[in-house]
Amino acid sequence: MIISDVFTKRQTIVVYTLQELLNMLEDNRLTVRKMNNLQVRKIRRYIFNNVHTKQIYLPPIVAWLEEGSLDEGKPDKISVIDGTQRVMALSQLRSVVLQTMNSEDEEEQRKALKLLYMFDKIEVAVQIFEGLSRSEADQMYVDLNTKGKKVSLSKRIAYDSRNDINQTTNRILQSNHLLRQAGVEQEKHAVMRPKNKNLISLSQLRQLVALFITGKAITSNLALDTGIQLQSEENIEVINTWFEELFKLYPIESIGNYEVSILASFPMLTAIATYAVEGMEENSFNEKKQGIIDRMRKLKAISWQRESPIWREFEGSERGREKYYYLANDKKSIETLVAWLRHKGGE
Repeated sequence: MIISDVFTKRQTIVVYTLQELLNMLEDNRLTVRKMNNLQVRKIRRYIFNNVHTKQIYLPPIVAWLEEGSLDEGKPDKISVIDGTQRVMALSQLRSVVLQTMNSEDEEEQRKALKLLYMFDKIEVAVQIFEGLSRSEADQMYVDLNTKGKKVSLSKRIAYDSRNDINQTTNRILQSNHLLRQAGVEQEKHAVMRPKNKNLISLSQLRQLVALFITGKAITSNLALDTGIQLQSEENIEVINTWFEELFKLYPIESIGNYEVSILASFPMLTAIATYAVEGMEENSFNEKKQGIIDRMRKLKAISWQRESPIWREFEGSERGREKYYYLANDKKSIETLVAWLRHKGGE
């Protein structure tokens, strides 16, 4: 155990077995903060979902010594500054595992059995500070939970190996040169019109990818279990086919320019994608791909000029100095657009 001084406060990292922590918690030698049941459940589920691959990454618990000294060896009485939900999730694992063993879901049973065998091997790192006052410990808790920078969306999409939607989005972004030419705003949550001439934001691209993979609209808070029917390479080809047909509807160099093109409106893109893929969840790869091509080519006769008066027949509002008309981005409005596209496509 190496003890160091950082900004006058002594600290070290100690590794406890899970059983040691549970014993301390039971004996009131491990003091925790207020429990958040929802967050505890999320952590438990995270552990369960990744137990087979052993890709479980929990940052060190941060704690402090109310009394005593780090020089005396591994502390047997500490107070948690940050990590209460992790501690409580770990403390509930054994009982949840035993309950899950009786589940009718064989996959859940296998996860529970795997976790049961791992219990005696689980170790938890705890970063311990010595000499903090209670007010300093409270301030550290606030700082740890408010000052840290979240991983940007572009990094989550690039590096998240568990989320098929993120990985597919990244593959499409890297491989589709036409899409990159049309423009993808990689850091902003949304493209601000009319100044921004990129076709879509990275968040919007991910929503379109999810729509093609799942067959339904999904918010930015994407679940890991997407119920994907096609293989990854096939998903990518299907989505790239749609983009290829989309770029035949309007010149690619100005498709993201809202001053001239209604296709720069994300509600319109969502409606077109929904129209192109709806009802094809059970189709084979070739059927899905050809169906998208056929539907998209039926839209070629539509004028996609932004100033066309037809767009004001749909829900929306005038905004900005230019008084441009922006389509509403709610479910009902998009459904109305999809119905109109069906009619224009002769369906």
